[in-house]
Order: sequence, then structure tokens, then C-alpha cells
Amino acid sequence: MAHSRDLAATTFWDRLNIKVRVGSLLFDVLLNDNIVPRPLEYVQEKHNHAAFELQFIWSGSGTMIFDETEQKLGSGSIHLIGPNIFHGVKPDENDPVVRSTLRFTFREDKESDPWFPRTEAEQLETVLSGVNYCRLPVDADHEMLFRLVDEVRYEIETPSLGSYTNVQSLFAQIIVRVARAIRLDSGTTVEYAIPSRVKDDLRSHLIDIFFMGYRQNLTLEMLAEQLSLSTKQVNRLLKRYFQTSFKQKLLDTRIEVAKDLLRTSDLPVEHIAGEVGCVSTHRFYYLFQKKMGMTPTEYRSRNHDGIGRTDP
Repeated sequence: MAHSRDLAATTFWDRLNIKVRVGSLLFDVLLNDNIVPRPLEYVQEKHNHAAFELQFIWSGSGTMIFDETEQKLGSGSIHLIGPNIFHGVKPDENDPVVRSTLRFTFREDKESDPWFPRTEAEQLETVLSGVNYCRLPVDADHEMLFRLVDEVRYEIETPSLGSYTNVQSLFAQIIVRVARAIRLDSGTTVEYAIPSRVKDDLRSHLIDIFFMGYRQNLTLEMLAEQLSLSTKQVNRLLKRYFQTSFKQKLLDTRIEVAKDLLRTSDLPVEHIAGEVGCVSTHRFYYLFQKKMGMTPTEYRSRNHDGIGRTDP
């Protein structure tokens, strides 16, 4: 017996607004209560959608019908049907298919992160735009795709901090894995490389490495030379990245290392002063007390035997 859904009925799933951006492509994920696996107990007459439809066959068997052709539906198979493609489903009477479905559309969007590789969005668009119908090949990781759909449902049914972000990430993974499977089925390969940082983006890392040499007599001029910048430009970078000056960052680094040594070792204060790059013990005492409000010896006595520590 044929059956159609009540057109006036909407569900919790229908009302969800889930968008996923992949570079310049904006995906609109369209859900309904068919995201929950259930047996198909009627013949689904031919129909089409304005969106792509993914059908996940959890168990059972049946037949999908396109025009004059038929496609067997088997347990564990995944099928992608393109927009405006008429199709129907006839479940096996003795072992009806248990399936879940989700739909999505995508369009080119003007907004795009400048660092996102343009070719990635172009390749996804090319692969998906060429689909009328595709049964994902057996070489594709079907188990992972079924697991991702399960995780989508769980995140939506039990929302907590970050659930929308997780759902976006899960759908992005589904879309990418489906596109990879289609490409695998076509036998085509495309060279791909993760984008590299430009020189300016590496400066924060170079600054971190520079200050690891706190034992040496570091100067602002030395850092400027390493970064190929002027001293004024370096100070602006330090303000932007660390909200501090060169002199203060160097002092903070040395004091933090000294605190660890005072707390965890029996090294003499004079030795610790040298370890952190202070040329004189007197200068070390002065800087430590100015920063911490107590002398190194006082700090050690309060913390060395466990007083002031936080229990794990």
C-alpha cells in the first residue's frame, strides 16, 4: 500500500536550522524524523526533492526505483540521490529495509575565510554537482559514516555546551567522506596539500623559541634581527600576542622558571639566579621580590615543603 506523510505535520527535526560552511560553500542541512532509523513498511511511490538525499540502510532489504532501472538496497549500504531525481522505494515484504535519511543543499556564498584553500571547495562542488545517483562503493568507510549519523542524533537529542559546533563538524565529516567515496568510485585522484603558513604567521612561534633561551643575555635587538623587523615592530608584536613588553616577558619567563626550581629542587639561590640568566644574585633577589612580593628564600620556605600547593 502506498503512503505519504501528512503535509501539515512538522516535527522537532524539521525545525532545526543547521548550516555548515566549507570554504565558499554554504551547506543547508535539512532533517526530519527520518533521521531516526525505522523500518519502511509501505511502498514509497516515486517522488523527488530539491535537495540531495542520503539514505542509510541499517538492515533489511528492498529496491530503489529510478525511471526504468532498479537498485537493490542491502544492509549497510549508503545511497546518495541528487536533486530533482525521481525515485521510489519498495521494501522487501519479509525483511523490510530499516533506514535513516538526511538531505542537504549547498550554494556558493560570498563569505569565505581567506586562509581556506579555494581548491577544496571547488573539488567538493565538482564532485557533488555531478551526482544523479550513487551507491557508495564498498571500499568507502561505511561503518564510520553510520557512526557519524548516530553521533549527530545524539548531539541533537542531548544538547550541551558546544553541541551545535559538534553537529556542524559531524555533518562536514559526512559530506567530505561521501564526496571522497564518490571520487573513489570514479577512479579519479586529485593532488592535494594542506596550506602552509605565511612567514608572518610563524612569528609567534619564533618568539616562543627565542624566549626559551632565557639563560642567555637576550636583547630586543637580537629578536628583531631574527624576525627581520625593527625593534618598534617587535614591541608591537609582543603587545599584540602577549600583551606585554620585551623586558617584561623576559622577566616573567625567568621568574616562572626560578619559582619551579625553588619549589622542586634544593639548588642554592645563587645557582638558580645563574640558571635563569641573571648576572648577579643581588639583581635576582631584587627582581624576584619586586615581582612576587617576597624574597626567593621566603618563597621557597612557603612552597618547598608542600605548603601552598594545590592537591591534585
